[in-house]
Amino acid sequence: MHRSPNSFAAPLKLVVSALALCATAQVNAHHSQAAFDATRVITFEGVVHRLDWKNPHIYLIVETRDSEGKTMLQQIEGLAITQALVDGLDRNALTPGTPVLVRANPNRHGQGKTVRGLDVTTKDGKVHPFYQGNTVTPDLVPADSLAGHWAPPLSESSKVFRVTYGDWKYTEAGSARNLVGACDIEPIPFLAAINEVRAIELHENTVVFLHDNSGDKATRTVYLDQASHPADLAPSLMGHSIGHWEGDTLVVDTIGYTAHSSGTFSSVPGGVRKHTVERLSLTDDRLHLKYEVMIEDPDFLAEPGSFTMLWDHRPDLEFSSDPCDAEVSSRYLDD
Repeated sequence: MHRSPNSFAAPLKLVVSALALCATAQVNAHHSQAAFDATRVITFEGVVHRLDWKNPHIYLIVETRDSEGKTMLQQIEGLAITQALVDGLDRNALTPGTPVLVRANPNRHGQGKTVRGLDVTTKDGKVHPFYQGNTVTPDLVPADSLAGHWAPPLSESSKVFRVTYGDWKYTEAGSARNLVGACDIEPIPFLAAINEVRAIELHENTVVFLHDNSGDKATRTVYLDQASHPADLAPSLMGHSIGHWEGDTLVVDTIGYTAHSSGTFSSVPGGVRKHTVERLSLTDDRLHLKYEVMIEDPDFLAEPGSFTMLWDHRPDLEFSSDPCDAEVSSRYLDD
């Protein structure tokens, strides 16, 4: 049994925060977040029992007390390692026995079920981001071209989720939401919106995208030497992409996608008639890449959808070496 922390003002029990989260949208990560009540925040103290540093979701298990004062282990869901590294979460700050103050969205199914962690504060006053983005901006360096490592911050991904769920017009089939496997690799446009590192390689006749997707690598090849898509195109997860340069802007046209449970966006299926057009360019300060995408998917979108976001230039980030863990992926199904 770990000793209870005594450095925080709140009592060691689950309490509902006075702050509402109605105005703060949280990114949905790689699966449905319907089990969590995003309009409420609970706050509780405890000590770290264990940190499961896994893809596709980190889980922090904290020893705390329930509403009756009994000792309990509370499981707290975080983002993938691949996303946590982008946002600057330090696993070494959350070792067993560490006193913590946790802010989280409660589970709709009641006490004892997994909660969605927003952030965790340690005794030194440092706030460690989970689903709540880091307020510390990384030191960015200018890029020479589109080539290199890039990653959108959590704030950019959250903005895209607000657009796609708030502004897009879905068909009846697209309005239904799927519970999808968190170890699945998603295609464009969802793949582009997730706040994970991605690399761009520029070659004479191709541009190659490498996405760090929950520990699994997703590769896309854009052909610059093809004026049109093949007539006998075989559908694939990433589709067939042809590209050209308009000045310093890379334009990518993709068709030939296979059907996918998150092919249009998170938990929104995509069909075989999906068509995407992406535009990628550097911002004036060369610290960011401006990513724009237009999506047509008549089976699931009542009208074309689009979003724009910024990817930070992050040469400091490497790809995750942790594969997607099937056991960890299945945990949220029990919520």
